[in-house]
Amino acid sequence: MSQELRALLAGALSLAVFLGWYYFFAPKALPPPTQSLTERSLESPIQKPESPTDFLQREKTSPEIVVSSLGNDLIQWEVSSYGGRIRKVLLNSYQQSVEKESPPIDMILSGKEAGPLIVCRDCNFVLPPDENYHLTTKTERELVYEAKGEGFVLKKIFRFAPDQYFFEVSAVMTNLSRDILTGQLGFSWQGTQKIQEKQGFFSFLKGPPDQRGFVYQIGGKLAHAGKKQEVIEERGNLSWIGLEDRYFLIALINRKISSESWGRLTSDAELLTGTLYPGAFSIPRNGTNEESFILYTGPKERERLKMLGVGLEKAVDYGFFSIFAIPILKLLILFNSFLKNWGLAIIFLTILVKLILNPLTVKSLKQMKEMQNLQPKLKEIREKYQNDKQRLNLETMQLFKNHKVNPLGGCLPMLIQMPLYIALYKVLYNSIELYHAPFFGFYRDLSAPDPYLILPVLLGIFMVLQQKMTPSGSADPAQRQMMMFMPILFTGFMLFLPLGLVLYIFVNTFMSVAQQFMYQRNLKVRDLPHLFKK
Repeated sequence: MSQELRALLAGALSLAVFLGWYYFFAPKALPPPTQSLTERSLESPIQKPESPTDFLQREKTSPEIVVSSLGNDLIQWEVSSYGGRIRKVLLNSYQQSVEKESPPIDMILSGKEAGPLIVCRDCNFVLPPDENYHLTTKTERELVYEAKGEGFVLKKIFRFAPDQYFFEVSAVMTNLSRDILTGQLGFSWQGTQKIQEKQGFFSFLKGPPDQRGFVYQIGGKLAHAGKKQEVIEERGNLSWIGLEDRYFLIALINRKISSESWGRLTSDAELLTGTLYPGAFSIPRNGTNEESFILYTGPKERERLKMLGVGLEKAVDYGFFSIFAIPILKLLILFNSFLKNWGLAIIFLTILVKLILNPLTVKSLKQMKEMQNLQPKLKEIREKYQNDKQRLNLETMQLFKNHKVNPLGGCLPMLIQMPLYIALYKVLYNSIELYHAPFFGFYRDLSAPDPYLILPVLLGIFMVLQQKMTPSGSADPAQRQMMMFMPILFTGFMLFLPLGLVLYIFVNTFMSVAQQFMYQRNLKVRDLPHLFKK
């Protein structure tokens, strides 16, 4: 096999691993319980909340609706007295687009979101309807809504934290009846799968609409669900459930993690509903029970999520190679702290990684050059023993042994580097730090594909140059056509990837070309003036 074909196969394998890792090794959702959902629903009746559409219609016709706004420098929450539901979550530091007058992102999609909703399971009472709630207390950091049921009073309390993306939400029930009230009180959040449709002349480059899914932690392990129609129920040590997309997260955090914790995740073509119960309660006459949760509504900033101390940072999922990805992210943040430009930080990070991997790259180039030098002798062996496969293999291996050449030596160093490259890919593709981050000039968003196609085209050109500089042991026209097709294919992939990721791949390719040029010059290759083969 010629070195050119080996390089082609290595490149194809690297590309497949590089771009396909997420799909083959993405964390799988934990399997649903063996007990049928129909049987369980008969045993454990649940009072289901009304749909977001019904909620909006009923809110419009309900009298004396009070809308309260609270927040801090990071975020603004807007809460309706109709059921104590959040109507808006505005992220002050994140705009809907890169335009200067663009409004902040609203994590609540109007007409398609509802929460946090008080829900009841296995209860011997009926929750009051949303129109029964009314605002009783409002301060700078607290909202209290109250509703009366049959023999009890239910309060829904919001306590907002300064300079944070989260708040505490509690359901406080006081028993005014003569009976003991029993059951489970929890909270639910309803959201939509699709976030927004892509628009504009270059919308075909942006791929399909972003899609939400469930992420949750049970027994300290992360799981994903909700990308298809399904119902999942989980019991025991359920820490939190969340609704996520690539950059943002709405997470309901359990403050009473126990073996009695219970969660239910349902998804259909449009709607995602996550419900979390901390466990059973029993309230005697004149007694009170409080169930408290933390609700996080903000960006997937790993260090900020880690501060909550419940493993929420795992929602920033870099997959199997997190051991490399997390240090890479920290380096990227460090570079940006003094460069003040995420694009320059990516370039510096690429240079650093290239320097670290330089010994492996040099070894690969050396092996490829040695294999090229052996091509005439390999050709003689093939011609001499073309009718004796066994002798052909023996003579070939003996030739490699005599010259101390590993036939896979040019490919193995490349494969060894792949975990680091995959980690870089995951960091640059998923990190909120690059969301709407400008580079320079007309490049104003490193998280979006290149709208002008400049970097993908330049990348394709440098890949062609790299091929022409690669040692070749064959003049087979079919192989040359395959080699020329690879830059076109790779350029096509780059059209759909975020600019920050394409920038990294371009700088890495540019440095590889320069490195190969320097290596060949240092070896004093005879045909250096004719380096770019005709």
